[in-house]
Amino acid sequence: MDEHIISWTAPEYEHRDHSADWYWAVGIISVALAVAFIIVGNTLLSVIIIVGMGTLLLYSKHPPRMIDYSLSNKGVTAGKTLYPWDTLASFWVLEGDDSVKYHRDPKILITSKKTFMPHIVLSLHGTDLDEIHQIFTHMLPEEHQVEPLPERLMRKIGF
Repeated sequence: MDEHIISWTAPEYEHRDHSADWYWAVGIISVALAVAFIIVGNTLLSVIIIVGMGTLLLYSKHPPRMIDYSLSNKGVTAGKTLYPWDTLASFWVLEGDDSVKYHRDPKILITSKKTFMPHIVLSLHGTDLDEIHQIFTHMLPEEHQVEPLPERLMRKIGF
């Protein structure tokens, strides 16, 4: 009874190409923050900022992996991870935004009952939103949600 109701493939995240100016700006801001924290005596935080920004800059150069998503009678599968229906509380379909400034692919926001992973965001790039919505409506209650703050912030600063 693990029959797939629907499956699709979508990028892991929305990839953006960055100009050299963007890399310079992120680097300058990171170094300025690190120097400011060294001045106030918080060397550990300055090291964390430099390492974190270096990691994010390297990660931003790589194209996203393609992830296989599927819905079945057991639950939602994203890559190799299964989220059983009984561990999920509600969902909301966030339609895409095609504006030049805030381009965003359509997503499904799922609230989990688990404490340490309360939000699951799945890309619906290239799928039929109505079909996905219909399947989720049969399995979970629909509850208005907004995109998690870290996702909105990362999109605003260009990641």
